[in-house]
Amino acid sequence: MRVLGSICITILLISCALADDGVIQGVGVKAAEKAMSELSFERGDGNILVLTNAGYAIVSGMTTQKALKGLSETTGCSQGDGNLFQVLRPHWKPLWFYFFNRENGEALYLQVKPEALSMRPEELRSAPDDAVFSRISKANVDLDYMLNNSDEGNRTFNERIFDGNEFSLVGISNVWARNASFDFIQAASFHDHLCPGVTSGYMIAKYVEKELPINSSAESYKVIAVPPWCKDDALQILWDATVGKSGIFVMALTDTEKNALKAKYNQSDVAGIFVRWNDTAKQGDALVLSFNWTRMYELTGTKDWKGPTWAPKLVMDLRMMDYWDEPEVAVSVIKRFQVDQNRLAQLQNAGMHPLKVAGVM
Repeated sequence: MRVLGSICITILLISCALADDGVIQGVGVKAAEKAMSELSFERGDGNILVLTNAGYAIVSGMTTQKALKGLSETTGCSQGDGNLFQVLRPHWKPLWFYFFNRENGEALYLQVKPEALSMRPEELRSAPDDAVFSRISKANVDLDYMLNNSDEGNRTFNERIFDGNEFSLVGISNVWARNASFDFIQAASFHDHLCPGVTSGYMIAKYVEKELPINSSAESYKVIAVPPWCKDDALQILWDATVGKSGIFVMALTDTEKNALKAKYNQSDVAGIFVRWNDTAKQGDALVLSFNWTRMYELTGTKDWKGPTWAPKLVMDLRMMDYWDEPEVAVSVIKRFQVDQNRLAQLQNAGMHPLKVAGVM
């Protein structure tokens, strides 16, 4: 009897797990079908972008990655096609789905009710939309449209119609619509939004790769992020320079130090120390770089912004795309030097000031 009871419990647990998977996948299907109806597109339409936190969100103890399958199978969008991305969020945030049509700028945002995941799959399929989604919001998020129709843009941001995700989703949508590279969208998704700081990291990466190209499997990049800003999330994605693998070390500067350095280096902000390290030879080449934000504001026409308060960073994001392949317009070398294992340790270790070790302050 005890064996039989154990078997029954095991079968019950497996059945529950399968039911949960079916419901979560079904939520992805239902969101996709709603978007296809509202945004008038068919499966496989290359103008459609899907963003979601599915896979990161955990709802009532259930992981949500199965929703990705429902989304992909229904819309035809996929990571491989570069039109379905997971946007990093903490696991306790609500599960949401977002669809964008670059052909007309229309977007739809759907946020899932936690109680919907307790439904049976057949119940979910027949449930009305408002029983599954706590928020269903539609807006035109093409940046040119929003700037020309500022009342609508103000409503999108001021009323938080995407539940506070407006800046994130509008930014990623617009650079994707303008054919941003896959690795750039990955970096923005990891950072959880797009901002000029992420783009500066992309430009810094391009600059370093040109100045200090990787020549062998023994080489990698190490980052002394002093000071840190959004750039460093881009570098973690582009270079696999993560904290846990000792690829990046983060140290802050005081406001006094930042101001002194900016004055010393012609109004450019020190961006950190970037090392091409050879793990076999135990030596490397290092660059202390700066990023000239003053110059970038001038180039993008956002220095004295007079438009809507929600717009300048988004405008800057799009206009910075023109300089992805010309990072030298804002990135410059403060100092070049060689490092051995001892000097690398000094740059990385607590208690040492890396910019003083590098001799730039």
